[in-house]
Amino acid sequence: MTIGIIGAMEKEIKKFQQLFLFRLVNQDFQIYEADYHNMKLFLCLSGIGKVNASITTEYLIEHYHVDLIINSGCCGSLLGKIKVLDTVIIRYATYHDFTPLRIMQECVPDQGKIQADSKLIAFAENICKKQNISYWIGGIASGDCFVTDSKVRDRIFEETGCIAVDMESASIAHTAKKNHIPFFILRTISDFADGVEEQEEQAANISATILKQILDQLLLEKEF
Repeated sequence: MTIGIIGAMEKEIKKFQQLFLFRLVNQDFQIYEADYHNMKLFLCLSGIGKVNASITTEYLIEHYHVDLIINSGCCGSLLGKIKVLDTVIIRYATYHDFTPLRIMQECVPDQGKIQADSKLIAFAENICKKQNISYWIGGIASGDCFVTDSKVRDRIFEETGCIAVDMESASIAHTAKKNHIPFFILRTISDFADGVEEQEEQAANISATILKQILDQLLLEKEF
């Protein structure tokens, strides 16, 4: 199995570099390669934002023929009950800056709510339960802006029904789905999308550690 792992920032891929013996294989796209048992892993630093994430996803699919796309990192909470360092298992990804809604529903897979792989969602939930990790399952909304205002945060929740916000997940999901490649997104809350109390690296490290366990579970399953 060949797996592509995408992080937008250095702090979102740092833990993976510690967990696996990655080597740089593509300077232009910041792609690292590692062999993990019978898996081939490609770790990518996409850069922040929807276009960067989409280009990286498409490049992984076209040039490295990945069987699965994983997006890992941190995100902002859209609900007060979902706390900093809680983990979010993404059921679907959507855009919060693609308007009007009817156009997004016509032009984006799954009527604008792009569904992640159900088997990997179940793996992640099982691991979080066993490890007593505080987790939530729900949607994530992406847009090309840092959400640092509580009024904007509340509007995004009301319009999308999502529980978290970021700048890359929807475009990664969109690109993977259009290419018929399964995808999975796991992010950990770093802030309340209000510009206060950001713990990005710690949150990203939690996501990476859980994903390592998911990969181990895939190895036990022997197939995907």
